[in-house]
Amino acid sequence: MRISMLFLVGLTFACNFSARATDENRDWESAQRIRDTATRFVEKQSASTARVEASPLDSRLRLPACPRPLAASAANTGAQGSWSISVSCSAGANSTPLWSIYVPVKVVDLRPVVVLNRPLAPGQVITADAVKLEPRDIAGLSLGYLDDTKLAIGQVLRRPLSQGATLTPDTVGPQKLISRGALVTIIGRSGTLEVRAQGKALGDGGSGERISVENISSHRVVDAIVRDGGSVEVGL
Repeated sequence: MRISMLFLVGLTFACNFSARATDENRDWESAQRIRDTATRFVEKQSASTARVEASPLDSRLRLPACPRPLAASAANTGAQGSWSISVSCSAGANSTPLWSIYVPVKVVDLRPVVVLNRPLAPGQVITADAVKLEPRDIAGLSLGYLDDTKLAIGQVLRRPLSQGATLTPDTVGPQKLISRGALVTIIGRSGTLEVRAQGKALGDGGSGERISVENISSHRVVDAIVRDGGSVEVGL
């Protein structure tokens, strides 16, 4: 009985040792190669200023070494700078992948953007001392950003923002030079020809904005561009 037990123990040890030896000698896919494949894929979709980094893979990961170049595709759209990249090994063209793994990839693209120096309320005119340029990760600015303080100065804030907030195109707008119901001069131009008429604004408008204006004499409603606080322009 003792001999049989010793034999079984020895056989079990030999089998375990053999399995470990086989596992150690097997050619496994490089985790770094997988990460590099995912990184290069995202870099091609990103700005040259962006820093792209794939997350470390589980150290216990064991995938058979791929004899062909690894393939990569996006599993999501990269919202907020976070991507999920599918990296796979295929035995040949149009064949089912031998294996596939998802690799998280982060994109950071620091650029100077316009931010507020102090809190502002809606309707306040943005002055030069109220804004500055500050590096921010634009990969996470899904609503866009302003890259020059001149684009913000003289504009009006559309909603309350706190100090340090990033200004986006939808948070600022031109000052309202004309209010709904105000009497304005409608100027029609065609070359050197200029025609003027009195009109009534049917909406609020800032410089360069389009508003509807009713001609007081003809009662015709036209689409006009605000030029200043008392006039709008239409094409003839």
